Amino acid sequence: MAHGGGEAIKGDESGVHGPVAVIGAGLTGASWAGLLAAAGLEVRLQDVDAGRLEAAVERAAAAAGFLAGSGLASMAAAQHGIELLTATEDLSAAVAGVRHVQECVREDLALKRLVFAAIAKTAPPDALICTSSSGLSISDIQTAAARPERCLAAHPYNPPHLVPLVELAPGALTAPEALERAFTFYAAVGKEPVKLTRDIPGYLANRLSAALWREAVDLVLRGVATVEDVDKAVSCGPGLRWAAMGPHLLYDLGGGAEGIVGHVEHLATVKEGMLRDLATWTEFPPETGPALDAGLTEEKGARTYDELVAERDALLVAYLRARRDQPA
Repeated sequence: MAHGGGEAIKGDESGVHGPVAVIGAGLTGASWAGLLAAAGLEVRLQDVDAGRLEAAVERAAAAAGFLAGSGLASMAAAQHGIELLTATEDLSAAVAGVRHVQECVREDLALKRLVFAAIAKTAPPDALICTSSSGLSISDIQTAAARPERCLAAHPYNPPHLVPLVELAPGALTAPEALERAFTFYAAVGKEPVKLTRDIPGYLANRLSAALWREAVDLVLRGVATVEDVDKAVSCGPGLRWAAMGPHLLYDLGGGAEGIVGHVEHLATVKEGMLRDLATWTEFPPETGPALDAGLTEEKGARTYDELVAERDALLVAYLRARRDQPA
């Protein structure tokens, strides 16, 4: 498994027999392809843009190699997956005979409906069709596909080959069995799947992130702190704890022997005072972009995009390895 340093997954364990398809060769699609290749699977990467497809194959192979080189995937499995990685502009060829399809085209409902319909025409009738969409409703997408009960949302967190989370959300027509099969598959390739009971905007993590970011933006716009200090307050404070445990469990620990009940009782007045002062706007103020850009220019300094990505990924790898090696 990619994040556990284990061996390539096997058909009976993962629910996958044969190749998997990744449709859409942008950053998300390339990252997904790299993760799946690192697990030793045969991955077919598809896109209508030949140039984008060629670049994505290189990024996917690099991602798989990075996982193996970082000790987060079996070197033998990753090398096998890289050798099997193929690219095609033909969607029908990409999905023929697969049991799992990861759709990663741009966030456009009409386009995703067209793609789901096309996938469903050629993929085997029992193939799972999963969208990586972070904001569109799977209930609106799945009705375009034959047998919509096999369609669901499988939303990753950027970059998918490194961040373990994948959020599984059923559409109104999704069969429970499809959700269970997806859970088994993603766990087998090294992801940490969470299941929602229904389709809601932003799933879990994006909703939580949006709530935090609104407050982070508001603190900058109100002049309470700089962009850099707000970022530092998160990454050097609660962010460290959140990487270890979620907010409910952390606050339960914060209540000592009395747990969450004691925490709420003792700190209710303080917490409610904060809640009353939090930002509540639902449209970004017009000065948001320029204000954040100015602050980020100072925070980034001379570091380039590639350098910042490398810094982020190195820290993620260090955390994932520490997490993997933590005694049970």
